[in-house]
Amino acid sequence: MKKLGRFIIWLFIAPGDLIADRLGISEENNRDLVRMLINSLFWITIAVVGLAIWTSTLPQYQ
Repeated sequence: MKKLGRFIIWLFIAPGDLIADRLGISEENNRDLVRMLINSLFWITIAVVGLAIWTSTLPQYQ
């Protein structure tokens, strides 16, 4: 169960972590803030796209 929890947490922070690694941002360069910004933008984009796809399938929009 602990492994599953760690995987879920890693899944949510992975986009920001990977981008911060690619940009070479270290802890002294406010890595946490950059990671939080990237994660927020990524997951908000996923939610907006998902909602757009879902609402386009509703009967009133057909």
